[in-house]
Amino acid sequence: MNDAAPALVFDGVTLRYSAAHTPALADISLTIRSGEVTWLYGALGAGCTSLLLAAAGLAPGHTGGELSGSVRALGIDPHDPRGRAGLVGRIGFVTAVPASQLSGVAATVREEVAFAPANLGWPVGRIEAAAAAALERFGLTRLAERDPAHLSGGELQRVIVASMLALGPALWLLDEPASALDRAGRESLRSLLAAEAGRGAAVVIASEDADTMLGVADRIVVLDGGRVALDGPPASVLAGPAVWQHAGGSTAIAALARSAAGLAEPVPAALLPPYPLTADEGVARWS
Repeated sequence: MNDAAPALVFDGVTLRYSAAHTPALADISLTIRSGEVTWLYGALGAGCTSLLLAAAGLAPGHTGGELSGSVRALGIDPHDPRGRAGLVGRIGFVTAVPASQLSGVAATVREEVAFAPANLGWPVGRIEAAAAAALERFGLTRLAERDPAHLSGGELQRVIVASMLALGPALWLLDEPASALDRAGRESLRSLLAAEAGRGAAVVIASEDADTMLGVADRIVVLDGGRVALDGPPASVLAGPAVWQHAGGSTAIAALARSAAGLAEPVPAALLPPYPLTADEGVARWS
């Protein structure tokens, strides 16, 4: 059991956007601790992005609407202007649209990765060391002198993650950071997230990619209609039938088993839940 102090606490949080009839988040109570990778999973509109925005203090302040209940990020209310200064440089926020997160003033990838720590007024030597380390850790050194405006989607995603990595955040909030990555990029991201949790950071990631997240996430929180529907170890949750009701999916092999079960009458025991989650599990079950 992780006995670390809570890094993120939602207590009865309801978030409603200005034009919406139903809340984006509805009475969410959730505690996330440092040193863990917590995976937010759900169908489109489930509330995963809204939870990240609320955790960062961006919703409803930058989106409009209203929020009730309380949010504490690293012990601070991110929605309180008086206390928010205590979170500067301590949260690594990665949006689902990396182009929107470019500084717009950096001529090279190296400058882009250095932009956030430079904005905090770090000494030049510290900025250069942090940027170089982030580029190296995420395999971007070869792109260091490229113009960030002329990168592929996957390259740009890596740059945005590296720009947050340079800060050494205590709390990561990532929204679909692997959507444009190739297989090697996804593996690099998995290793990075595990290493960040290993050094004591809290990592909260919203992702629809069950195959990428299985094995790196310590916990899965399934949202449905802005509420917490399921919460537990990823392997247990993904192998059961309830995740299909609330999130509409699991890993590719679990989906294959479920589809095959729908074609069989009667359904053989090998196709019943708990479903296999990986190719190796499928081979072991069905061979």
